[in-house]
Amino acid sequence: MTNQRLNMTQKITSELNKTLYTSLEALGLSKIEIDFYITSLNLGPTTIDQLAKRTNLARPNAYKIISKLEEKKLAAFSTRKKYARNFIVEPPTKALELLRQKGENINSQDKNLVSILPDLMALYHQGETSTKIKVLQGEEIYLKIFDQILEEARDGGEFFGSTHDFIDFISWEHELNWQKRRIKRNYFIKVLALPSESTNELVAKDAESLRETKILQNAAPFKTSFQLFANKVIIWQPRAPLALLIEDEYIVEMLRSIFYLLWNQAK
Repeated sequence: MTNQRLNMTQKITSELNKTLYTSLEALGLSKIEIDFYITSLNLGPTTIDQLAKRTNLARPNAYKIISKLEEKKLAAFSTRKKYARNFIVEPPTKALELLRQKGENINSQDKNLVSILPDLMALYHQGETSTKIKVLQGEEIYLKIFDQILEEARDGGEFFGSTHDFIDFISWEHELNWQKRRIKRNYFIKVLALPSESTNELVAKDAESLRETKILQNAAPFKTSFQLFANKVIIWQPRAPLALLIEDEYIVEMLRSIFYLLWNQAK
């Protein structure tokens, strides 16, 4: 029974150390710094000589690692009084605190970048860089790229095609949710659509939806559509379903010119 308990304790300790290793790695610690931290944690307060011996480090190198851990706020050896110079790293709760701070900083940076992304995209000129074309398949990626428009564009852009087939695929619920977020960002959109009940519903609520919808009366019916935003165009094919994402300012410029030619002719 004693051996079983010992084996179980060793197994638990191994799993705990593995989880801690991953967390410390996320904080930017090197392998040698992580090994030093975990060894110190397992040993408890001990002399530098003993810790250096257990980690197979020369004493000067052990001090260098301690200095690195202090920089990362996971040790506080240099501030201790000389008569209490046994070393011990900061507890794992400190690592958790630092991880949470890092997460908050990343979230904050992410939000800041998202907020200025439309302006950055407006300043971005593709020039001679290569055209990027992606074929995106499946409902999940379809909806994800639709939502991406609100992150990258300065407005809702221009939509051309079959509103009936597009909305029938993504659902009115998702369309209205996207619309609410677009309105919250004060993004205006122009919709040039084939005649349908869906188009009529859009027209009826244009005034309250930061949208202008026009109907292309005499076009032969089709089921696809495209949407222009930033320097990109998405061609929606809801039957597969698939979306063709093209990042090329010259193609976008051409399609936007075609859009407004038809826009000016539409009802």
